[in-house]
Amino acid sequence: MGLFMNKLYNNEMDIVKGLSSFFNKIDLKLSKPQKKIIPHIITSIINAENVTTLDISKCYIDNSFLSNQSSIEKKLWRFFNNKKFNGINFFNSSIRYIINNNIGCMRHNKLVVVLDHMYIKNNFVTLMFTLKVGKQSIPIWFKCDKTKSNRHYEIDELTKKRLFSEKVIFNAINEVIKLLSPLNAKITFLADRWFCNLKLMKFIHDKGHYFCIRAKVNSNIRVYIYDKKEKHKIYKKFTDFPIRKHTSLYYEDIELGDFHFICNLSIARGKLSDDPWFILSNIEPNLALREYCHRFGAIEMFFKSQKTNGFNLEKTKTRNLHAYENLYSLVCFAGLWLTIIGIDYTKNYTHVKKNLNIRFVKYAKNKKPIRILSLFNLGLTIFKMCYNSHINFKIKTNMQLYL
Repeated sequence: MGLFMNKLYNNEMDIVKGLSSFFNKIDLKLSKPQKKIIPHIITSIINAENVTTLDISKCYIDNSFLSNQSSIEKKLWRFFNNKKFNGINFFNSSIRYIINNNIGCMRHNKLVVVLDHMYIKNNFVTLMFTLKVGKQSIPIWFKCDKTKSNRHYEIDELTKKRLFSEKVIFNAINEVIKLLSPLNAKITFLADRWFCNLKLMKFIHDKGHYFCIRAKVNSNIRVYIYDKKEKHKIYKKFTDFPIRKHTSLYYEDIELGDFHFICNLSIARGKLSDDPWFILSNIEPNLALREYCHRFGAIEMFFKSQKTNGFNLEKTKTRNLHAYENLYSLVCFAGLWLTIIGIDYTKNYTHVKKNLNIRFVKYAKNKKPIRILSLFNLGLTIFKMCYNSHINFKIKTNMQLYL
């Protein structure tokens, strides 16, 4: 009995073996050293305080004879700067396999994808697409670049061409649609004001999918709409529309711009925000406001998990784009894995709580459940508690995703 109680579960080699088994199923063009080191780095990233090579090296353990921390740091630096390793291709292959091989676990009648830009200080910018899972989201597509600013209107021209151009965003949407096509479901794209572009909306609509995009109040987009006083259609700006304090306003089949693109307009009641919401969509206008609200719990929470509430990505000291892409790709995979662990725990809670009981919801007076831990933080909590511990709970590495 004493020996059983002293048994350690989920040690480094168990986890690495499980991840290696998963990666062997994927068509990854990796060298043997890369296949060997990647699972160790992912585990170290999760255990590290920050995602600097120094902090990762402190948690790095493998079966080599490297024990000197300086040597491990150099090993990690060489890996991240290795031109023969493409982290984005690694992540793309992984997420494609997860989606293609877990269709039976997904309720795929409705998919919500959120797109936005994320900045790391004044060094890097990422165009990110996330797939909504519950009230949170997982990364499914991204592209990185260097930048000299963290404000849209101050973006240097080279970055603007790469990550902010219509061509790049349209190509990204095509890739996301292709990635999710095995699920055979309509996609609703949610985006903030920066993506308010009529060509973008028409592009998504023509692809047979949905959009729900917030417009700038002072936008120069003209609305061609029937005016009751004039008794005919006239051009208006968003500033000409009323904003009610207690009720929202909905307009169906309005015409936008010179090419009269038809969509719906939802104007949120003034109490929702000091900065009024003008939501353009091709879904029911009364549903558009509710759909847009999901954007905050989805991609904003995801960015928070990468920054202050998880990996502390802004602590990175790298200035090399290729090294950052490789690091960021593994951080995204680690975040995806932790979210999957959290989802799996909630799905099987009644069966696993006897070995590991983590309170992740509380109940309000009306008995409505309120989540205490996000799926990511739940997965991170499980990993930290069970990694190399006496708790008899298996950290799964099969990447089975439930939607």
